[in-house]
Amino acid sequence: MTKKKIQRRVYVLEGKPEEDIAMAMAVTSRSPMPFDKILSQIDGEKSSNFLEKFYITYGHGSIADTAFIHIAIENVSQLTIKVLENTRLAAYQEKSTRYQIIDRYHTVEPKEIKKSKYHKLYKETIDYLFDVYEKFVARLLEQARKKNPKKPGESDGSWENRIRIPVTDRCRLILPAAVMGNVGVTMSGRSIEYTVAKLLSSPFSEARELGKEIKRVAKNKLPILVKFADPISYLQKQERKLGKLTEKILSKKEKVDSKRVTLVQYDKNALEEVLAATLERFSDKSYKLILQNLKKMSQKKKEQIFDEIIGERKMRHDKPLRELENTFYTFDIICDFGAYRDLQRHRMLTQTAQPLTTSLGYEEPAGLNETGLADLYHQAMKKADDAYWTVAKRYPHEAQYIVPMAYKRRFLFNLNLRELFYLIELRSRPQGHISYRRVVWDMWEAVNKVHPYFAKHIKIDFTGK
Repeated sequence: MTKKKIQRRVYVLEGKPEEDIAMAMAVTSRSPMPFDKILSQIDGEKSSNFLEKFYITYGHGSIADTAFIHIAIENVSQLTIKVLENTRLAAYQEKSTRYQIIDRYHTVEPKEIKKSKYHKLYKETIDYLFDVYEKFVARLLEQARKKNPKKPGESDGSWENRIRIPVTDRCRLILPAAVMGNVGVTMSGRSIEYTVAKLLSSPFSEARELGKEIKRVAKNKLPILVKFADPISYLQKQERKLGKLTEKILSKKEKVDSKRVTLVQYDKNALEEVLAATLERFSDKSYKLILQNLKKMSQKKKEQIFDEIIGERKMRHDKPLRELENTFYTFDIICDFGAYRDLQRHRMLTQTAQPLTTSLGYEEPAGLNETGLADLYHQAMKKADDAYWTVAKRYPHEAQYIVPMAYKRRFLFNLNLRELFYLIELRSRPQGHISYRRVVWDMWEAVNKVHPYFAKHIKIDFTGK
């Protein structure tokens, strides 16, 4: 009997709703049929019943990871965008305030403020910030045109684009967090279910409203997977409870540490942990036995082994081995909100951010004194500061909308060594904003003090420091 030749097949599943495809993916565990044959036998009723039973009732979450949705979200504040993006397993593409001139009509006023006695103050503050922003944009563009004449053969459009981007990059620090943005989101069914639930549980009314809108539009594509996305009472209770608890525990009189980057925790045995994990992969020995062997070696020998593990890594796109994920660092970071918005996009780490306030001070745009508008800039920051504290007495969450992006925010980053390589190498490039470049420079220096044998392999770019 001639053995039938089985050929490899690789193809895209398409032409059916995402929830039908998710069912086809899941059914393969119990069916010998090929995926396309399984899919051809599935309809909306079958997939609905299947997902109700196995995802909702039995809790097989991985099923929802195979159904995806693309959602376009427009005209939401920078604060709510950050609430939305606080989901690790998703992809986001966001409108940049670095490359575009922003107009004053694209701002959000929370409904709580709109109905309160602070409405006039809020509007006056936002309008004043935009008055200053527009003056800065006009002045800096004028100076840029004089300093950077057109190159031979350069079109008017290319020239304007070349000189505009550095200007908008510097001026964005004046913009308030109320400024609207657009963000494109790609998520699995499981991610969007939890994201909607978190939005619906947020202390920000704008975020709660966004959660309702996302749930409404997602129902058309993933009706079962978002069906039970509701507010999480546990999160809401803990939000209120822990705020009060923190006030009891921590004294307001204590001096605030304003250092840009502090390495607050790291593994003392990081080198051995990374070496042991790597050697285990290429052997049949236990982690414990490998560690015992490593402890007998000199520090120099262990560092040489790590050099071998990294090998001839010529560019940042050559990702180091996954075994570098076996050691972690925790950084306490302070930087302007504009830079935080960029760093926050690194979701393969654990991050904790404090509310956006004016208590940590603000950054100045590069070359502020050369603009001739330094006094106006500081006046704008002072006006925003006064308005923030006035509104925050009654509406601490909503007052954050007033805060310009120049003001600093404190946050924790906990990340493994492999992610540290990626973050520092990406964010230290000369094309990046100087604020977050300074942050990753400081992160590298902190690691270099405790683990120089790791730091020397990170391809950091100090150009312009």
